[in-house]
Amino acid sequence: MGASVSSGIGRYGARGIYLFCVLTSATGRNAYFATAAWIATDVSKSASALAILLALGNAAELLTSNVGGVLVDRFDRRLVCIACDLSRLILIFSTGIGLSFGDPLGVLCLSWTIFAFIDRTYSTALQAIIPDIVRPKNLTSFNSASYIAMQAGNLIAAIVTGYSLNAIGMNLTSVLPGAFFALSLLGLLALIGRQPPSRSRSDLQAKSIRRMDLLPTTFVVHPLKTIAVMYALTYAMGMLVSVLGAAYVTRELKGSALEFGYLEAGWALGSIAGCSTLLLRRARSRRQSILFQSALAGIVLLGFPVFQSFLSGLVQLVLLGFCYNVTRILIDVRVQSTVSIDMLGRARSQIHTICVSIGLLAYGIIGTIGDAIPPSGIFGLFGALMVTVALFFHFNMDRGAPVERRFV
Repeated sequence: MGASVSSGIGRYGARGIYLFCVLTSATGRNAYFATAAWIATDVSKSASALAILLALGNAAELLTSNVGGVLVDRFDRRLVCIACDLSRLILIFSTGIGLSFGDPLGVLCLSWTIFAFIDRTYSTALQAIIPDIVRPKNLTSFNSASYIAMQAGNLIAAIVTGYSLNAIGMNLTSVLPGAFFALSLLGLLALIGRQPPSRSRSDLQAKSIRRMDLLPTTFVVHPLKTIAVMYALTYAMGMLVSVLGAAYVTRELKGSALEFGYLEAGWALGSIAGCSTLLLRRARSRRQSILFQSALAGIVLLGFPVFQSFLSGLVQLVLLGFCYNVTRILIDVRVQSTVSIDMLGRARSQIHTICVSIGLLAYGIIGTIGDAIPPSGIFGLFGALMVTVALFFHFNMDRGAPVERRFV
């Protein structure tokens, strides 16, 4: 009885520490992104510098995502996270020194490319820890709580970064994200004392790394192929909204930065509402819920060319934020409950490879036709694609297919 109570307390303590790591890491990540974006735009006096940074980060993730997944599956995931936090700290402070003595754009491009790999590996490892500290029946609610912590971190970063840039200047801005990564590191060190690894060290060392595992492949466990595609479409939808949101406000709504801020807040509100909804109830049929949320998001996107007002745009952004986070949470739960714990890292990295590939394609399309087609038109076309794909998978679902053991 005493051992059971102690185990329960340890599990609850590990969950609290885990959420603290999610919060601090998200704050540091978004503080770094906002700082880099502001400095790049301010130094270059052009929005293209930010596009170059984003493209470099996506390319780095595409080429190295599988490497991170293999590391996550081979070694203790908490130690992988600790190594990533230490690497991020070294990189952030090296970036600060580089900004003081070197070309800011060159320093940021190199820093952003390296950061993309480290941060993706950290995120994959941190998510793969969840099945070790949460019972299967609680996966949905805990993933929802994790996403709420992430949104809270984004909000904190948005509040403090602007003040930091204004108060301490460009050369010292690395102090802010570095401080939050240090807090994340302390949380992970505390987590090691709370929760033992779920796998023996001999099992971890016995695994061999195949050359094919390190390549940017997109081979996924068969039952997750549908989910990988829907996740990629959802990921691309979020990218489209981020990239085209400002253009939609200025070109079509003839609005101001204030109205754009309200639309961004609407997305955040919908995101939090989606997470909160899943805290209150369990998804009854996860895959069908994923398809429903994807189809609903597509229908909302189809409304942009039809409804051209600030109020309708605000409602649409709230709904899109809701669908976006609900879909991502349900997909995370599906992966965690379907894939063997020894393969979680590779499963997540290979799904993310598909997402980044779609993202790079979306960047290319926007760069090619972005000025010829209004943002609402691009939203509508992508919405039609999401609805079509969701309907296709709904009528062609492989019911009862066994989980395959191999990726390649």
